[in-house]
Amino acid sequence: MANGIPILDTVTKKCKVKQTGPQQFTIVLTQGLNRQIRRMCEYLGYEVVTLKRTRIMNVTLKGLKVGQWRHLTEQEMAEINNSIADSGKTQERSIDENKQPTQARAKQKPRNEEEKSATFLNT
Repeated sequence: MANGIPILDTVTKKCKVKQTGPQQFTIVLTQGLNRQIRRMCEYLGYEVVTLKRTRIMNVTLKGLKVGQWRHLTEQEMAEINNSIADSGKTQERSIDENKQPTQARAKQKPRNEEEKSATFLNT
């Protein structure tokens, strides 16, 4: 899973995976495809039983209950604005990095990271 999984007509970007229990692990994604974790686990023969988002980029969700929200701090906003400063809405910027030539891939820095914790069953 950490090296990428073929789903949705592409190969997912590398992600960080850490087992945190007999049937639980934490995944840090750098892309957010539709139902990405569930699809990656299904590809490997696992069924996701629970899924909890714990962080989006530099914003931790620790301490927030379901349905609860909070304002972002000035530091969080500054980090987000800094990380998206070079982003654009052009078609060229939205091309899947896994399908770009190696030289183009090396020039781009990682954008968003999202951390989720998943509990799974081996099916």
